[in-house]
Amino acid sequence: MQRRTLIKIKKQVVAASLCLLSITASAQDRKVWASGAARSIFQQNSIQTANDTVTPRQVVSGHALVDLAVNAKPNDQTFLHGMIRIRNDFGGFWGGGVTFDLRQLYVKGLIKNGIRYQLGDINYKLTEYTFFSNDEELSGHQVEALNIYRDITRYDLFFNNDNTWRQQGAAVDFGFQFDSKILDELTFDLFSSRVAANFGAANDRVFLGGSSALKSKKGIWVGANYIDLMDLNGTSQSNVRFHNPVVTGSMGFLDTTRTIHVGINWESGVSRMYIINDPNASEMSDFFVDGKIQLYHPKSKIRSHFDYRNVGPQFRSVGAQSKRINYQGINQLFGRYQSAQIARPITQMDLLQDVSLFQIDLTPQLDDYNPRYDNISPYGKATPNRKGWTVGVEGTAAKQLIEYSLNLDALSEVVGQGTEDLRQFRRLDAGVLVNLDTVLPKFNKPLEVSIGYQNASTTRTTEVSEGNIDLTTGILDLGLKVGVARDVNLMVNLRSINASGNELYNVRDNYSEVFDYTPLVTNLKEQLVLLAFQYKVNEKNSLSAIWQQLAWSDNKTTNQDFDMNQFAVVYKSIF
Repeated sequence: MQRRTLIKIKKQVVAASLCLLSITASAQDRKVWASGAARSIFQQNSIQTANDTVTPRQVVSGHALVDLAVNAKPNDQTFLHGMIRIRNDFGGFWGGGVTFDLRQLYVKGLIKNGIRYQLGDINYKLTEYTFFSNDEELSGHQVEALNIYRDITRYDLFFNNDNTWRQQGAAVDFGFQFDSKILDELTFDLFSSRVAANFGAANDRVFLGGSSALKSKKGIWVGANYIDLMDLNGTSQSNVRFHNPVVTGSMGFLDTTRTIHVGINWESGVSRMYIINDPNASEMSDFFVDGKIQLYHPKSKIRSHFDYRNVGPQFRSVGAQSKRINYQGINQLFGRYQSAQIARPITQMDLLQDVSLFQIDLTPQLDDYNPRYDNISPYGKATPNRKGWTVGVEGTAAKQLIEYSLNLDALSEVVGQGTEDLRQFRRLDAGVLVNLDTVLPKFNKPLEVSIGYQNASTTRTTEVSEGNIDLTTGILDLGLKVGVARDVNLMVNLRSINASGNELYNVRDNYSEVFDYTPLVTNLKEQLVLLAFQYKVNEKNSLSAIWQQLAWSDNKTTNQDFDMNQFAVVYKSIF
């Protein structure tokens, strides 16, 4: 059986190699080149829990993989890209641990020097209320040591730093320029992707939309955005069809002619969510308003902003409210523990490296979230039932010695849930990075100290004591990066999370409507210590040795305390 598997895999590899060689050979004079990435990870993990006689104490795992891509430019108007992934999980013999996958495939080009298109895999986004992939929780203030794992996870799942969603479909954009003293250009962006193919069991589901913007030469612009997650009638015998259209209008102004640059942005829109031919579903519709003023002083490089938003309680936008993390998932590493083998709580370590907890599909219902990590904006700016303002400032000081940021959120509910009294939300988020190597000219290596702190609170006082809410979360990040030799850095990170108090967590039905509340009482203490040595040849090649320890406890739940330790060697290369 092992020999047959090995022969089968070898045939697949040979066939793919011959295909790639054929493409290269037939297009040697058409600008064909290879690119890709390689990675190898070895991990030794352990867990300690009192009176646990069932869970294995240690798990050793690892893998090596190569992503090989062929890029072809047959002419000046066409570009093709195909990538194959070959992965071997450590411990597989005779080909038993080898997988062979097509990772991505797309073609993009230009028609008549005016229309750009892309078919296949596309990365796309619109606005934060229509189509936007919000960062996963605990992503702020992450120092370089934590980003070693985070960058691997995001690479595997196509979560780019520009907050685009990876889709499979088609996209096209084009525009018109005006020979006018007032108008500059009119642009259009259109896309469509297939979200779910049910092969007759239910209707196929697609996500489509687009945007347009009219820009003037005076820095003023107006725009419109539209998205809809919808079922295609006739693709099955079912006549039940889901729809979630969202329409928004936006405008902005940017003035860079003065000492202080001024930018003003505004967006407002409406949403509907309804299911045709489902007698149990009721239509949900609502609106939002969002305005922002931004100031920038080029000489001091100080940026500041003031935002106001009002998002209705029934505002639904699948493209903006779908979360990256599936909090209903089970951890891949020590997924169950204690003698009773209950599900181990998802921790900050899991959010860094457990790919199985992430989801890349748009979800029609509002996903679950962890109020201990983020109870204020779990769905980004599009979080429903929120109104209030945000103010922030960021910049540098003392000739790049210090980089700083400060943000303050003051929000409340739009309408009360279970009572007329409103939840009040407050959040302070501050970060400082000190580049000590800038004042030590003889120390020609990195020397950085970083501090990040976030304090968030949710409060509500009602006439009935059972409805009172008081939940506070504090997150402290401390980081140190020291160059100990040429291209070798020592990185240390401490992240402490403390959440205490109570909340009434919304329980939603299959139509995203609240029908009950679950009491949440917590006293979470979660601490992660990480130590890493990294040999960084350049920005594309590095070798890291990482040790980290996580301590988790919450004496207000039935979960026992546990400690996890991990030692890993990580090699990454991009070519």
